[in-house]
Amino acid sequence: MVKKTVVQYTLESCVNCMKCVRICPASALSLVDNRINIDDNRCINCMRCVRVCPEKGLQAHGSPLSEIENYDYTVCLVSGAISLHFPNKDVVEGVFYSIKNLGFDEVIDISDVEGLMMEETFRISDEMVTTSIITSFCPVLNRLVEDRYPMLLHHLAPLKYPHETAALVARARLKDKGKVGIFNLCPCGSLLSIAKYPYHNMQYETDHAIAMTDIIPFIRKDTPAGLPPVDLCRQGLQSINPALLPQRRTYLAADGYGKVTDIFNLAEFDLLNSFDLLYVFYCFNGCSGGDLMFGNSYLTHNNMENLTDGPSANLPDIPFENMYTEHMLLPENEQQNIADKLKFFRNVNEQLEQLPRLDCSACGFKTCRLMAEEIVNGRRTLHDCHILSARRARERMEKKGAQESE
Repeated sequence: MVKKTVVQYTLESCVNCMKCVRICPASALSLVDNRINIDDNRCINCMRCVRVCPEKGLQAHGSPLSEIENYDYTVCLVSGAISLHFPNKDVVEGVFYSIKNLGFDEVIDISDVEGLMMEETFRISDEMVTTSIITSFCPVLNRLVEDRYPMLLHHLAPLKYPHETAALVARARLKDKGKVGIFNLCPCGSLLSIAKYPYHNMQYETDHAIAMTDIIPFIRKDTPAGLPPVDLCRQGLQSINPALLPQRRTYLAADGYGKVTDIFNLAEFDLLNSFDLLYVFYCFNGCSGGDLMFGNSYLTHNNMENLTDGPSANLPDIPFENMYTEHMLLPENEQQNIADKLKFFRNVNEQLEQLPRLDCSACGFKTCRLMAEEIVNGRRTLHDCHILSARRARERMEKKGAQESE
C-alpha cells in the first residue's frame, strides 16, 4: 500500500488554531517550528485537514493537464461518481465533450467496470461462509484497516480499484498507439495517490491522477448537439452510493468515518459475522460525496433514473487477473520483533505517566501519547510540554516566595 501523503502544507507560518491537528483521525499532523508537519507513515489521505483549515494552508493536487503533452495518445477515465452529479445523459455527453477538448484522445466512462467490480464483490461475499467480506475500493479505508485494524486485512475483498482495472483494459486495447498516458479524473483527494505520478507510486497502472476541481472551470454548458453517446451502467452508479446499493439482508452498507470505524470496531471482534458483506464508504453519500466534487451529493439520488435507460446494463467481460490483486500483507510494524515492540510500549507508558495526559495539543501533537512516543524516539523531551513547564515555573516562584517570607 502507498505510504505517501498527497496533502501539502503551503503557508509560511501557521495561525496555530490546531484544528487540523485535532481533527486528523490518524494523528499524522503536528505543529513544529510554527509550521504543520505531515507524517507520511501515518497520513491516510482522508482530506479532513484540508477541509477544516481556515487559511486554506493544506491542499491536495494531482498532475497538471500539461502532462498530456508527454504522451502519443491520452485517455481520461471518468467514474460514475462524477457522472451521477449531472441531471441527464445530454449533460453528461456535453461534459465528456468538454473534457476531450482539453487535449485527450479518448474519454472513457468506467461505470461498467465499477458495476462489474460490485457484482464480483457480491459473488465473493456469497461464497464466503465463515467470514464477512469488506469492500476495498476506498484508499482511505484500506489504509485505515492496514494501520489500525490489521486483524481485518484478510476480510478485504482482493480486488483492484475499478479505475486500475479499466486502465489495464484500455492499455491492452491501445497497445499500438505508441506511448499511452492514462489519466484518472478523481472525485476525492485520496484517489490522487493511486497513480504513478506525481507521487511516484509506480506499482499502479494509471499514469496520472487529476482532481475534479481542476477540471470544473473548463466544462462548458453550451455544447453542440449530436455528441457521441455515453452509455452509463446502472450497476456502476449504484456501486458508488450506499443509498443506491441493491438491498439485501446479508449486506451492511455504511458511509462516513464515524459509522465505518464503529463497524470496524465490531468486525474486529467478530461481532458482525451475520453479514456476508460490509460495503463501506469513507465519504458521506459514498464516492459521489468526494471532497473534490461540486454541488450537493444528496441530489445525486434523483439523477440515476435519468442517466440510465433500463434496469441493468451488459457488464464487460474482463479476465480475472485484471480484477484481482494480491492480498495485502501485514503492515511493517506488525512484523517487528514482539520483544522490541513491548519494550518500546513500556518506555512510552513510562513517559506518558509523567505527562499531564490532557491532550491539549499545546506541544504541537494531537495527544500526550504521541508526545511520549516522540520523547522515546529522542525527538522531544519533557521540557517541551507546555503544561509541565508552566507547573515547574509556578513551583519555582512558590518556592522563591516561601524562601523570601522566611
